[in-house]
Amino acid sequence: MTKRVILLEEGTAEMKGLMGSKGADLAELIHAGWSVPAGFVVTTECCREFCTRLGHLSGEGEEEIINAIRHLEQQTGKFFGHSENPLLLAVRTDQDRASATATRSLLNVGLNDVTVKGLAHQTGDRLYALRCYLDYLKEYGQLVYAIPSELFTEISSHVKGRDETELELTITEFKYLIEREGRNPFPQDVQIQFKEAVRAVYHSQRIKASRSQDEIMRKSYYISSEQSAPVLIQTMMHGKCGESSGTGTIYTCNPLTGEKGITGRYVPTGNASQTDHSLERLRNDEPELYTSLLEIGSQLETHKGEVQEITFVIESGVSYVVQTQSARLSSTATLRSTVDFVHEGFITKEDALLRIQPAHITEVQKLYTNPSSISEASNGHLPIQIQPVTNDECPAYNNSDSLLSADLQLLLNWADEVKELKVLANVDHPLDARTSRLLGAEGIGLCRTENMLLSPARLPFVQKMILADSESERRRGLERLLPMQQSDFEQIFEAMDGYPVTIRLLDSPLHELLPDLGVLEKRREWLQAEEWQEQKDHQVELEELERVIRRVCELHEHNPTLGQQACRLSMVFPEIVDMQLEAIFRAAVKGIRQGWWVRPEIMIPQIGHVHELQVMRDLVDHVADQVLGEEKRHCHYRVGAMIEAPRAALTATHIARQADFFSFGTDELTEMTFGYSRHEAEKRFIQLDTDSRTVTNNPFHVLDIEGVGQLIEMAVVQGRIRKPHLKTGICGENVVDLESITFCHRIGLDYVSCLPEQIPYARIAAAQAAIKGQREGADTQNTDISTIA
Repeated sequence: MTKRVILLEEGTAEMKGLMGSKGADLAELIHAGWSVPAGFVVTTECCREFCTRLGHLSGEGEEEIINAIRHLEQQTGKFFGHSENPLLLAVRTDQDRASATATRSLLNVGLNDVTVKGLAHQTGDRLYALRCYLDYLKEYGQLVYAIPSELFTEISSHVKGRDETELELTITEFKYLIEREGRNPFPQDVQIQFKEAVRAVYHSQRIKASRSQDEIMRKSYYISSEQSAPVLIQTMMHGKCGESSGTGTIYTCNPLTGEKGITGRYVPTGNASQTDHSLERLRNDEPELYTSLLEIGSQLETHKGEVQEITFVIESGVSYVVQTQSARLSSTATLRSTVDFVHEGFITKEDALLRIQPAHITEVQKLYTNPSSISEASNGHLPIQIQPVTNDECPAYNNSDSLLSADLQLLLNWADEVKELKVLANVDHPLDARTSRLLGAEGIGLCRTENMLLSPARLPFVQKMILADSESERRRGLERLLPMQQSDFEQIFEAMDGYPVTIRLLDSPLHELLPDLGVLEKRREWLQAEEWQEQKDHQVELEELERVIRRVCELHEHNPTLGQQACRLSMVFPEIVDMQLEAIFRAAVKGIRQGWWVRPEIMIPQIGHVHELQVMRDLVDHVADQVLGEEKRHCHYRVGAMIEAPRAALTATHIARQADFFSFGTDELTEMTFGYSRHEAEKRFIQLDTDSRTVTNNPFHVLDIEGVGQLIEMAVVQGRIRKPHLKTGICGENVVDLESITFCHRIGLDYVSCLPEQIPYARIAAAQAAIKGQREGADTQNTDISTIA
């Protein structure tokens, strides 16, 4: 028989799949002897039936809900819809707060023009009853009829809440607003209210995810009905009956800093201003109740291994746990509490790592560089306000020798113990290399030499070389660049002493190296228009300008995107490669003589054919023989291919003959596989496709596993058929998310390379991929064993 409704006292901790986590937790508290407001759970199956039948339940479902409400009436002595002693209900979703959905609740279901008088009688406070009614109308209108909150705010902005007549008038205006905007009057029938509340709360779980967290992960999605949770119904308790009454929320640790110890807020009965009091008031006035709350918090935290947020109500000297759930924490508190739970033995290191999200790391890194912003960053998102912390109060921010907080550094150390993928860095400057090492990079996976050469101080020398008419002139232009490049590589080798440094040779398209033709022509027009153009020096400048313009026109390409660039540019202007290789090996010689362990890995960009790689490899070996001399035995350099063209991936078996490693440039490989420019696609139609679900993710933000990923996996398999120990890795802006890194782990890549600031999360994600892979393997093995048995 299908179970549609489950009373809390009938539930167990093992029924979480049916009752939801909150309902099962409350059932567990009841069995442990703690006081919990009476309630029941409407299962997901029943809610789905409710919604698909346009609000009409089957006879059995209708009867089960009616019986459950009658049971609450018997337990409380109150009656649903009664004018003098009304039973009011809280209708909440059981969806976990950590999920991406924007869920809602409805409190005081059952209030109407008649029962509001009964609530005033129960609490002895008519003003309070009217405020509850006003809040209920607003929430009901927003959730059931999707009326914007701004419309309610416009009406109630002048209301102070201290005058009965004023509140009654505003209540009337709210009902008019609901009837006008919702096209239906606010229902005075409490049974209709209840049905609409259940349906609306259940539907609220399908509201599109808030994009704040999803934008860090580069994702957007909707929650399907299969992911929806049950609806929890409880009797409302206002904490207004008797002198020893009140309401509050406690946290088992500080939700801002993660510091151990209970904290929270408490509002006792008779507090006219409804201002929050610290728990010190409760400890002084009701020490036994305070102690019982401490016990509940400690037991739940120990059992769940998570910081708990406990909402409680005190009625006539008895405390009731209204709701318990995982607390919403700042990123700093999340990391600190997670580490504490491992030390206390509540969770394993692996479980701790699986809890870390990208937002936790980025926020902590941001706060670590500017601790004073911690209060500013968190107070808008936490349910209670906490005073800013100083460095003395938060010792995790006192480690000046690292770019990471102490808690994050410890988590990263645990990640390094289990991850299999190495995490390398993409760098443009020697300073990036030093930063990357401090952040835990295990080498450099992509040194972009074009960004070094195209700096404002160096670009003129590059252009002089490109525009020269002879080889000797080109080499003179490069003589100034050689010591600059050598200095760059010396600093990088020093920063990466003992770690591999993958240096990509010049990868710029030819058109980026040329001066702007329009600027040159304007200069020519100005010189030609001057009266003194016959002067010798101006005539010389004009002649040189004519030569440069002629040379630029000769080198102009009609399709520069697929023109002379990367290894093809090096074949047309081999002097550039000669200079870069000489700088690399000169720096290597100096580093070796300084006592560094130099490990250069020279990467040839955008290989399309094995012949291109063979030619370039011969050139690398030739320059190495000339420059390294006796030091060659100490410099074990490698030559590899950057796989950016689909043809290179498809012919990986042949390319592997000449390559010591493969590095997959996913940005360019994505462009060539999809067949469009990243800049134009993101500017004009990618977002459109994402919203229409044609493309589920921006492939330049999240690796396209179905297409680009298949090419990568094929190339890895083919390359290792030729060379079983071929080193393979991936570099690109679209690989630093859990799904992409899990794919890299699954296909057996050796490393991922990312921007320096992405390194901490990449280390965590690599560990998460390894842990999930091990657990899925163990589950599969256990399934196989049980099947055989």
